[in-house]
Amino acid sequence: MGSAFARRDGGHRGATEGPTDSAGGSGVAGGSAYVAVVNDASDSRKAAATNANSNNLITGSSAVFTAETPQAIERARDPEYFVDLKANRTSVSLFPATVWGRYMREALSFPSDNLLRSIPFNGLPELRRAIASYLRRTRGMDVSPDCIIIGAGSEYLYGRLLQMLGPTTTFAMENPGYRKFAAISKAFGNPWRPVPIDESGLLVDELEESGADVVHVSPANHFPTGIVMPIKRRLELFEWANRARKRYIIEDDYDSEFRYSGRLIMPLFADDASDKVIYLNAFSKTMVPSLRISYMVLPPKLLARYVDTMSFYSCTVSSFEQYALARFIDEGHLERHINRTRNFYRRQREAALREIAQSPLAEISHVEERNAGTHFLLYVRTSLTHDQVRQRGAEQGLNISLFNDYLLRDGDGLSERTTKRFEKYSNGETALVLNYAGIEPDRLPETVRRLACVFPECQQGD
Repeated sequence: MGSAFARRDGGHRGATEGPTDSAGGSGVAGGSAYVAVVNDASDSRKAAATNANSNNLITGSSAVFTAETPQAIERARDPEYFVDLKANRTSVSLFPATVWGRYMREALSFPSDNLLRSIPFNGLPELRRAIASYLRRTRGMDVSPDCIIIGAGSEYLYGRLLQMLGPTTTFAMENPGYRKFAAISKAFGNPWRPVPIDESGLLVDELEESGADVVHVSPANHFPTGIVMPIKRRLELFEWANRARKRYIIEDDYDSEFRYSGRLIMPLFADDASDKVIYLNAFSKTMVPSLRISYMVLPPKLLARYVDTMSFYSCTVSSFEQYALARFIDEGHLERHINRTRNFYRRQREAALREIAQSPLAEISHVEERNAGTHFLLYVRTSLTHDQVRQRGAEQGLNISLFNDYLLRDGDGLSERTTKRFEKYSNGETALVLNYAGIEPDRLPETVRRLACVFPECQQGD
């Protein structure tokens, strides 16, 4: 249970910056995309006006329902599995639904004027105050509620950042890492670069060579390796950011609450003296995935820029849910829930490791885990290809994700340095990313039994 890369050698403030892009001098960031939408709508209206013989208003090709539409919708649905081992699943049985329901009923039964009016663009003041207080208590962050932006999911907030910073801003991401953020960057037209990691996290010299302006990192718990960025590497990252005015660090603190030994890792934001860190977090993992409430904390310089260019967007989270969450945090329920959940995941992790050690998998695999997060890596010596592992897993009712699923591709193809670095470490073994958080305890033994059935090498040892 060593370092993810230990065998390579053998064995988390100036003048306001202006808008990045504008539409007709309006100062709206990402204005070119906005103009394109307006032009599309205008073209659609012209097309509809010229089609005098039609009784239907044609609003654009995207509204046309074709024969392929049902199949496309069906492909997008998640299939049912006996157990989903992918790393974005959580246990929903621990959520205090009764307490949450009480605060939702309170919001709906006695709505104040604040809850019935339009919500401020950055979210309900009560929730922003609650989050600021929570961050001060638990993360050592001295944050003004005015600097907090509430949104429906991290993807939404990330999209707002992309639009504010503009299409000429190049983003860098840890490789391996979350593919979704790379996909969002590509969808917005922003150039992006995958940057390799080592046993200390993101390689800052490679980041410098990438030519990126903004970097997305998870220093407290890198996904999927679980690497914690040490102080020396954090200082190097700050030095990189301070070398150019337009450079920023997006600190994704997702999942950092779940450490099972040692002290919680303080965020980069708490040590930022130059207004270079944008802090991003969500409640979907600490509470339930269906609660699409995320938030980001902007440094003062960027906050002024965000207000100037992005405040025309309405807040995307219901005022009633925001009120309920504010009450939930203020009354101490969030911290109590996190403590309960952390203890449950610790026991679940220990049980999963014990089941694997007592199964045929023990003869052909080894586990790498770092006492944090809700998953670990299982390296298996097998002749199966990655596609075969996924297919045989599905036949056993298991949704399996592999380490290679999180290797990022850019316009030049897969990052060769990351691939070679990983292959040298893994010695040709297949690395599975096993999430234990979403497994019901009574299904854990059967899950491990089915996982062993995926690999023919386990049967050969019987």
